[in-house]
Amino acid sequence: MENIVIKHIEDFNTDFIEELCRLEIENLGKEASVNQWVLPVLIRYGLVSIAERLPQGETAGVCQVLRSYRDPSLAFIHSFYIRPHLRGRKIGRFLLDGVLKKLISDNIKEVELTVDPDNSPAASLYASIGFKKIAKRKDEYGKSINRDLYRMILQ
Repeated sequence: MENIVIKHIEDFNTDFIEELCRLEIENLGKEASVNQWVLPVLIRYGLVSIAERLPQGETAGVCQVLRSYRDPSLAFIHSFYIRPHLRGRKIGRFLLDGVLKKLISDNIKEVELTVDPDNSPAASLYASIGFKKIAKRKDEYGKSINRDLYRMILQ
């Protein structure tokens, strides 16, 4: 792996939050991205992990995870993306592996995520790691914004 480290973010400053906001819009679009009001909450009460490219210090990818209130052994990957110019280098797999190890150490037993049914690269990555498609969710994020729900049992 090309000098990539996984960091589970525990603290932040405004510059970091602004960088993540830019990355959110760049990767997910304005409608799907979280903002400077939500990111601090995710960092403090969820799990935000990044793949950092060294020695540049560039954030190569981001993963945001929430723990279920109804079932504390279940987590949901809210956002997962790799910067467009760094895709295809196995950074996504590396980041996801690091996040899953962290979830296992935090006693998470199952993890879920949703993916656009047309996003075959993401669906392929998730399936190759062990996620199984368990449902289709029509209009999950608004009219005609459908998602496939994937789940993985963690060992």
